[in-house]
Amino acid sequence: MVGLSAYLVWLVFFKPAVYWTRYSEIVRLNDKLRQQPFLGGCFEDQAILRVLGPICARGSLRKSDVVPWHRRLGKTEFSVLKENLKIGKDVSVIRDGKRDKKNHHHDQDADPLISVVMPFYNQGLMTCQSVHELAQDSAKFKMEVIVVDDESSLEEVSIVKSCLRGMSAWYDFRYTYVRNDVSEGYSFSCNKGAEMARGSVLLFANNDMFVSNGAVGALINTLVTYPKAGIVGPLFLGQRDIQELGGVIYNQAGAANAFRGHTQVPKQLLMAHQVDYISAACIAMEKDVFIELGGFDRAYGRGYYEDTDLAMAVRHIGLRVVLQPFAVVYHQEGNTFGADSKEKRSLMSKNKQVFREKWKDALVHHMPEGTPFLETRERYMTNLVLWIDQVIPTPSYDSGSQRMWEILRYLLNSDVQVDFLPIHYFIPQEWLADVAFIRSRGIRLQPNKNETLCGKTMCPYKAIFIARPNTAEEVIKLVDRCCSGVPIVYDTVDLHFLRESRELLQQNKEGYASPEEAVQLALCGKGKNLEKSKECIEHMIMTTNPSAEVTADLVVNVTKVYKRLQSELDIVTRSVTTFVMSDVEDHVLQSQGMPASKMKLISNIYPDESISMGRKLVQDESSYVEKRNGGIFVGSFQHVPNIVAVRNLIRITDAIRTRHPDFVMHIVGSHHPPEDLHKQLKNHRGIRFHGFMADDDLTALYSQVMCAIVPLSTGAGVKGKVAAAYLHGIPVIGSRIALEGMGLNTDVDCFLAEELDEYVESYSSFRHNPELARQFASHGLEKIASTFSYSRATQLLDEVLRSLIISTDRDVTL
Repeated sequence: MVGLSAYLVWLVFFKPAVYWTRYSEIVRLNDKLRQQPFLGGCFEDQAILRVLGPICARGSLRKSDVVPWHRRLGKTEFSVLKENLKIGKDVSVIRDGKRDKKNHHHDQDADPLISVVMPFYNQGLMTCQSVHELAQDSAKFKMEVIVVDDESSLEEVSIVKSCLRGMSAWYDFRYTYVRNDVSEGYSFSCNKGAEMARGSVLLFANNDMFVSNGAVGALINTLVTYPKAGIVGPLFLGQRDIQELGGVIYNQAGAANAFRGHTQVPKQLLMAHQVDYISAACIAMEKDVFIELGGFDRAYGRGYYEDTDLAMAVRHIGLRVVLQPFAVVYHQEGNTFGADSKEKRSLMSKNKQVFREKWKDALVHHMPEGTPFLETRERYMTNLVLWIDQVIPTPSYDSGSQRMWEILRYLLNSDVQVDFLPIHYFIPQEWLADVAFIRSRGIRLQPNKNETLCGKTMCPYKAIFIARPNTAEEVIKLVDRCCSGVPIVYDTVDLHFLRESRELLQQNKEGYASPEEAVQLALCGKGKNLEKSKECIEHMIMTTNPSAEVTADLVVNVTKVYKRLQSELDIVTRSVTTFVMSDVEDHVLQSQGMPASKMKLISNIYPDESISMGRKLVQDESSYVEKRNGGIFVGSFQHVPNIVAVRNLIRITDAIRTRHPDFVMHIVGSHHPPEDLHKQLKNHRGIRFHGFMADDDLTALYSQVMCAIVPLSTGAGVKGKVAAAYLHGIPVIGSRIALEGMGLNTDVDCFLAEELDEYVESYSSFRHNPELARQFASHGLEKIASTFSYSRATQLLDEVLRSLIISTDRDVTL
């Protein structure tokens, strides 16, 4: 209790001073926030509450409330994205700084994930503040803190020990205090702390640096996911501007903090990427790697160049030094030696000579001083490909983007650098998290097609991936002019002409439109004679629907579909490899003379861990017994086939409710449906329209329903909504088009339904026999796993990379 009391007193009376702000400003901010609920009860005294209220509610005052530099950077795209950063699923990350002891209690006997090693020399209050920020941001990780006292005064030591006792109880972490017999400097102190560490990840931290929300998670996530990451560090901010966006090492052993003094991060570098070195004021690395390298070289004494040396050593054993700009750290630079002290200048000069002598053979490959910072980063972009699509992928919103992300993830994991060029470069507010996510994983967004393709003397790309025919139409001339000879890989996403032709057929004939019929209709648009086109269309449609009318608009639309067919065939011909979504598309393209050797069936891709989770769900027999009711349909209302399907679902829902009055149809989808449809959905007693749902909420909804109902009457490719149902442990009732290309067996893995009574009978079968639904879900999931798993896709993608002669084991010269 004594330690906790001392910690709270520190929070009240000393912590605000570290932020260089007046007490009156703190009181003003706290008055605004005072109504927030307490985390742990704290105090009733109103005078103390005025200062302590926000601290109890949030763990501490946020720097965005009281520190000018944070606001000044708020205008940049970077700061907006940073606040909306979506960390990947590899590592769980705290994002709001709130502390929940119940949810984040850690077993103190288990080894921690992170060992924070923080040397300090006096400056007790600042040390307490730095640890506090780290503890707050690391609440979801099991962490230990090792503070190494480099012969501080007893008064300063007392402050640090008291704060550590209070914080360790408040934030549930273990701490270790160790004191050097004599002042040894930064390198020795870090090595000493690392030897005592129990965590698998070391986080070296100066006592004058403060992490922002999500920074620790971003560093750890990058260390796990970035290929061959040896050291990972953050973006360092000063009081008003950038302090360091990674470091540069020049060929004469000089070093510089990149973009120091700038107020914006260049868009070309707003991604996780390799750098020469990162200041040891805050770096993360695996303990085993640090020990293997022998730690910081003690030849550098009390500091300077020890972090530069460590970066060179990491690259020497084949690992990378990675900057994660979405991990943001505020560094009160110069507090150890002073901003520009005589001791600092002496150490830097002496250690520069030590560094130059040690790494003279490697330094000849570095650039001379004066080289623009952007050019110093280009030497790491040697295995570079370009992906071009209409817009930036948003994996949170649609299955097409999820598939694209899995392909991009494969490329990154295969040591391939990726530039992504969206034809329409815009980032709506709701996309910010997805955009930040793909950038944080190492993908560079390119905003301008002319500059990207033609802005350099030589085309820098080893391959160009083009998605969708309209994308190819817009860029193919630029590719030919500026990147001639670079192999093209074409991704159909789905055969657009096939989908468009089916939409026309669906409007003019009843029943299922086969791929062969869709191709036949498209070919009716061949040539310039509209009369012949009309005769061809009449002959085809009237055989199944004698009352159909072949209008002039229909003839024109069929002509457009034929042009789309020719456009897709042209880009397939130009490509060295074409990604198709299903064997149906493969067959269609081959029927039009395209060689089978070009085709690679790269359909929807689902992570192996998602398949494993689905297996656990279908193994739970109890979840199907009297616990599930109703159906679900998931699809974006930006996609016309989904709108048509939802209109069909209204009729299907009415039919099922005649036999099962408690049946409820849940409809989930991003974007707004047409107004008339929206009113129908809102007013229907048997339908719940949810709009867009976050992953966790959608997963919870899947656990309540009996099955997915997918009555698509048009479309192409494969349907992510069908696979998603099985991955969430439920079976599917669907139309022929919904099930096309999925590899499912009807009456074993799924029910096929086209007429209303077929949907009613299929649902009734599941409702009366939940075990049958579970068996269908289990069988269907195994089909999904055999066809759409990430591990299967990687085998095919490996073949593609080999055919492109792209190395998947890049070595960068030191």
